[in-house]
Amino acid sequence: MGQAFFFDKKKTEQTHDRKITLCPHQGGTLSKEIILKSDRSDHIIHGIHALNEALKSSRTCRQILVEEGKSNKRIESLLNEAHDRNIAVEFLPKPAFSQRFGSQHQGIAGIFSAKAVMDLAQLIDHALAQSTTPTLVLLDGIQDPQNLGAIIRSAETLGIHGLIVPQNRSARVNSTVAKCAAGALELLPVTTVSNLGNALRALKKAGFWCVGLDMAGESSCFDYRFDAPTALVAGGEHKGLRPIIKKDCDTLIRIPMQGQTQSLNVSASCAIVFYEILRQNKKAE
Repeated sequence: MGQAFFFDKKKTEQTHDRKITLCPHQGGTLSKEIILKSDRSDHIIHGIHALNEALKSSRTCRQILVEEGKSNKRIESLLNEAHDRNIAVEFLPKPAFSQRFGSQHQGIAGIFSAKAVMDLAQLIDHALAQSTTPTLVLLDGIQDPQNLGAIIRSAETLGIHGLIVPQNRSARVNSTVAKCAAGALELLPVTTVSNLGNALRALKKAGFWCVGLDMAGESSCFDYRFDAPTALVAGGEHKGLRPIIKKDCDTLIRIPMQGQTQSLNVSASCAIVFYEILRQNKKAE
């Protein structure tokens, strides 16, 4: 186990699982042995940018972990933030850190409370309050957390107003998703639903047009006019939209293809359509 540092010399916490030894850092004083809290609902976030955005959010940061020997200006800035907020910091040897967080971590990770999520009605109200022509995105069976993270990143960057994912048949929002989203997970409203079809019907009642992204779509995404509240539905990596979900869509659109491959990764497809929606909105302003 690596060295652990805690910045509030009077603060003690009870734990569910393990003990760490507290040592001084940045003026802290040697404290007694404590046990840090561990909760099944906690989320691990790794990567500098994702961690930085999580610290800005309303989540509670329970602990920051750093790979021993890792140091740069951005990591030091995060450690200074931890110091100012009395957040526990633990330094782990490189093998232990990599074993726990894999290889794509940039040498720093944090344990946070779960992200607060809206229910579907709240998400609809939030989107309609933001724009007269908002876009919400529904994902039907995205299994790869890297794809989910990339979609979240593109969605937030390109002005999508929220994301809806099913509770089942979908990648979980985990540390890989947060890392691939590069901080966007903290900024984009996300909700989960038990039934995607029911969600589409609720969106229709709220005035949204349900538009499915499908290779056999009737019109090009560049010809379709996104001039009304839109619920854009994208399918999974292997099978695309399920037939039952296609039936609930008002229309299907496609991305025109030129090469021989005739297919795109779902996150790339989403980014293309997100940008076309942004382009049309900017043109209409």
